[in-house]
Amino acid sequence: MKPYRFVFAVVCGLALFVVAGGVQAQEKYPSRSIELVVVVAPGGSGDLSCRSYSEELARVLKVPVTVVNRPGGSGVQGTAYVVRAKKDGYTILHDNESPTITLPIISKEATYDTLKDLIPLGHFASIHNVIAVRSDSPFKTLEELVEYARKNPGKLRSSSGGLWNASHVDLEIFCANANIKIVTIPFASSGEALPNLLGGHLDLMSSTTSTVGPHIKAGKLRGLAYTTKTRDPNYPDIPTLTELGYTHESYAGWFGVFAPAGVPQEVLNVLIPAVEKTFKNPEVVQRAAKVGVTARYMGPEEFRKYMESQRAIMEKIARDNNLIKK
Repeated sequence: MKPYRFVFAVVCGLALFVVAGGVQAQEKYPSRSIELVVVVAPGGSGDLSCRSYSEELARVLKVPVTVVNRPGGSGVQGTAYVVRAKKDGYTILHDNESPTITLPIISKEATYDTLKDLIPLGHFASIHNVIAVRSDSPFKTLEELVEYARKNPGKLRSSSGGLWNASHVDLEIFCANANIKIVTIPFASSGEALPNLLGGHLDLMSSTTSTVGPHIKAGKLRGLAYTTKTRDPNYPDIPTLTELGYTHESYAGWFGVFAPAGVPQEVLNVLIPAVEKTFKNPEVVQRAAKVGVTARYMGPEEFRKYMESQRAIMEKIARDNNLIKK
């Protein structure tokens, strides 16, 4: 080989090595900021619970994690945005049971199939839902509210934030069991509905303790009953519907994190352990409690099975109430 050809071959080889190394380094995940989409407006339990761990997840992944609120359609718009997002792991989703389980069953707007189009990365927390009224309300107990509602059907106004979230579903189940009619006023989030309760534009609200709890402690609101099966240890004096004698199949609320289906396994191999480490961090658990949710980690497989069981419950509720989308 002539000397100049040898030199040329060496230079080309080095160039290919540098380019290949650059591509490999460029493809290492994560190498830039991650967008963490939350499907509700700022101020509600969904937003607060997401922000309770986002900084820790950024620390674990060693890249910025930017929380982006994409409300609309009771969470359908934000969920669909992530379903359609690029499958590279740089767009992930903080979501709840309404856009992922309830609305794909009852709403034509939810055109995705959650268990096919999203990959569960981890269950973050469960939610305690409570029926609350203002402290100056004439209803001191749930029975007083029920008695009034039976005599005045459709006169009481309520909200639970987004339509068909767990708080709303639980309230509808309760109303059916109690044989009462309450008008539901929709808002984009519980954070938007709350001022309307405090301001007297609503008579009651079914929501999470993260939303109404601080105002219960401040004496501005009164908790009448939990729609979920267990009491919140932070508010031990509020009874459950079961304790008050109502047969109630609870449709529990939760928060979890997802990636769009199609994300490479090597990305999941980074994200899943990072989510687990973040959600099990004692400081994150404490922050979750402060915003009114109970941290309870489930790995991807356990979370998927839990979602499947919830879907079966919601399908029954939808059939019984003629809510299956046509």
